[in-house]
Order: sequence, then structure tokens, then C-alpha cells
Amino acid sequence: MALAIGDINSGAKPLPLGRTTRRFDGMLARASFGGLNLGMGRFAQGIAQTAAIPGVHTFMFATEPGIMRRVSGRKLFGRHIFHFCPNEQTVTGSPPDMPWAFGIVTMPFERLTAHAPNLMGVGHTTPLDDDRMFIAPPGAMDELVGLMNDISVVIQDTPQVIAEPQPARALAGAVVDKLMACLSQGLVKPDGAALGRHRQIVARFERALEERPEEMLSLGDICAVVGVAERTLNLACQEFLGEGAVRYARNRRLDLVHARLRASDPATTLVTSVAMDNGFWELGRFAQAYRLRFGERPSDTLRRKAH
Repeated sequence: MALAIGDINSGAKPLPLGRTTRRFDGMLARASFGGLNLGMGRFAQGIAQTAAIPGVHTFMFATEPGIMRRVSGRKLFGRHIFHFCPNEQTVTGSPPDMPWAFGIVTMPFERLTAHAPNLMGVGHTTPLDDDRMFIAPPGAMDELVGLMNDISVVIQDTPQVIAEPQPARALAGAVVDKLMACLSQGLVKPDGAALGRHRQIVARFERALEERPEEMLSLGDICAVVGVAERTLNLACQEFLGEGAVRYARNRRLDLVHARLRASDPATTLVTSVAMDNGFWELGRFAQAYRLRFGERPSDTLRRKAH
């Protein structure tokens, strides 16, 4: 299956308020064949995104010089190729007004496992199970980007080619070969000490939210439980979660309210009680935040339980 979307214009929503009235233009070409999913795109302005792609290995890289994207605290640019930690949330964003041109390849676990001995000495039965930044050799990177650009043209101009089994198989094999050449011949960029520490802080934060969400009501409370300073906690959360600690904790509490309302009996449950049980005391702001997150009023969620 191949799909090309040109001249994307999402309106003003993705733009920071008061910054610019420039159109948000872009192109996205996608294809699925030979067990791979490919994406090639270019956006006039890079938008912050959060994604967790389950059950596959995902690789992303820039396809133009002079542009950069932050990926969970790292800088992705030039000959860098980022491997997403499977099944884990990844946060990406670009500097203000910087475009983003990219290629992305996803493949099943078993396909990469066959190539594992060539990747950093990883054992044949051990999948690549964390996020890593590879630095590809110049020649190999140029060949991968060139191939992805060629496939983008095919998707836009002659998508019927990819629908045929033999061309699809040949293209899939070529993509895997070029990508593996970049990874196996390249270097692995080690994480800095600060990045590793921030990852541990976020893990402690997530664990505390799971075990005692009722104690995570203010930034001071959160810092006391996690054991770090406010600035450090917020920096770590921005890198790995895409938002500050208080906002993230509030959204988790909203999720708990939503789940409880969906499971409760409308005849015996008060929205106000459920909200206050989860630490919300400004009920007007709670209702506004709930509607923004779930697209309906809390009472609507509770009422649907009756039908």
C-alpha cells in the first residue's frame, strides 16, 4: 500500500500563539511492503510529537543537511540515525521555525534479529531493545537517503509499482540492506551522563505516579518523592515525556478520573467526588481540562455507563 499527501496545511493549530501567521505546509509519502513501513516527509515547521510505536523496530533520520530534531534529549541531524526504544514513548521536537525533512523505517522484530550479529556484537537471539543513536558512514548514509528519496518519487508518481510483489520485495530488500550498512559500519553514540541520569529520574517519577498518585499534587510534593530539584525534574520530563512534571502528573490523574467514571454506576457516583478523590479542587478548571483531554464533559463519560 502506498500513500502520498502533498501540500499539507493544518491551519494555525500547530503554531505557537503569537509567533507567526505562516502556512504550515508539508509533504508526506508512506508505503507498506515486504514487511516494512516507510515514511518520507518534509514539513515547513517541525511540530513537537509524542509517539509509541508498538511491536516493531523504528529508525528515523534527517534527509536534508542543516536541520536538526531533538529526540528524547538527543540531537538528530546529519548522519545520525535514531533507533526508538520499542513500545516506549518517544518525544520529538524541532527548534522554532526550523523545517524537518525525514525518513522513517519500521520493521518487525524478527527481521532485525536476523541482522543482529552485525550490530554492535548483539547476540543473535537478543533484539535491539533500547534507544540508540547511530552515526553512519558518509557514503552509506548518502545511499540510504538517496534510496528513500527515490521511493518517495515512486509513491507519488507510480504507486502501482509497489503493489506488484517482485518490485515490492526488491525495494524492501534494498532498504534493509542500505539501513543495515549504515548501522553495522557506523558508530554508536554513547549517551551523556546527564541524559542517563535524566532517564533514571523519569523512571522514578513514573514509578511514583503508579504507586502513590494521591501524593503527586504539587511540584514540591513530586520533587520530595522523586528526590531531585525542581529544575532537574522538569528538564528530565521535558526531554523524555514532552511536558513538565506537574502537567504530566495532572494528566495522569485525569486519566484515573476518566477510567473510574467509565467503570462507575451513574446512580451512585458523583463526578465531584471522583474529581476530589484524585486531588482536583478547582472543579471548573478540572472540567475544562477534562474536556480538552477527552473531548467530552465528565458527566457525559459517566452517563454513557448507563447505556
